[in-house]
Amino acid sequence: MKIRTLLLFVVAFFWLSKPALPSDTSTKEFQGFLRELERRFAEYGWRDLKPEKIPWEYYRTTDRGRPLFFACFGNDSENCTILLAAVHGDEIPTIYVLFKLADYLKENPEAYRGGCIVVAPLVNPDGFLANPPQRVNSNGIDLNRNFPTRDWRKDALRHWEATAHKNKRYYPGRKPGSEDETRFQIALINRFKPHKILSLHSPLGFYDFDGPSFHLDNFGKWLEKISRETDYPLKKFGVYPGSLGNYAGLERGIFTVTLELPSSEPRMAEQFYSKFKPAVTKFMDLGIAGHRLLQLSD
Repeated sequence: MKIRTLLLFVVAFFWLSKPALPSDTSTKEFQGFLRELERRFAEYGWRDLKPEKIPWEYYRTTDRGRPLFFACFGNDSENCTILLAAVHGDEIPTIYVLFKLADYLKENPEAYRGGCIVVAPLVNPDGFLANPPQRVNSNGIDLNRNFPTRDWRKDALRHWEATAHKNKRYYPGRKPGSEDETRFQIALINRFKPHKILSLHSPLGFYDFDGPSFHLDNFGKWLEKISRETDYPLKKFGVYPGSLGNYAGLERGIFTVTLELPSSEPRMAEQFYSKFKPAVTKFMDLGIAGHRLLQLSD
């Protein structure tokens, strides 16, 4: 049984690491998808977002055929940051924050000079474009419970049954890494080998951190400073079988911060961008070499 499990992990690793061919973002299909997003954005009053102006890339699609897209700014592998939003499709303001940040990065190249910033502002487009928007993807799976963590096979379904009481909003799926959107995030990690990941969620209202335990105190002090500056609480929320914090932070030693916005109301999105942009910018600038923090004072 152990040999079979090991073989499955090896096959999955090479399959997820295999480079895919890029899809053409100038096609009628992709441009139509962007227009669909703009119509939804207009419903929320987000008329300042212009997604067609961003140099998006995509290599994968969802089960419904929607693009899983991202933009890469800069090319310095010594300080790479991945920014994720809308892992849960009903956490709507997170989308505005990262689309707006992508606009800012496009217009301000000095903001990523000496670094690499990867922005994936809509990890779960099927969930977001559902009517009404939903937490899970089109297969009814919580993407933040679907990562192939070491404890998934043993604990994921058990945890869902015992702790989530089989609530469909938290269903992890029948097997780890089963979803296109999960594999998309893993492919970004494999390709860009980030030193830091920031994942935006809502509406619990705090910062959380998962990462190399031997730097928890130093990074914790930096995050405490950010917490004071933004007047926003820092809370150790913990990880779950199949969560990003577990997969990237604990198992791979990547500094992984969750920013839980205090509301999922779309009308609050502009306010959240203004409030948290300085903190996100400082996180992008934070220097890390391997697992070693290079700066803590700023």
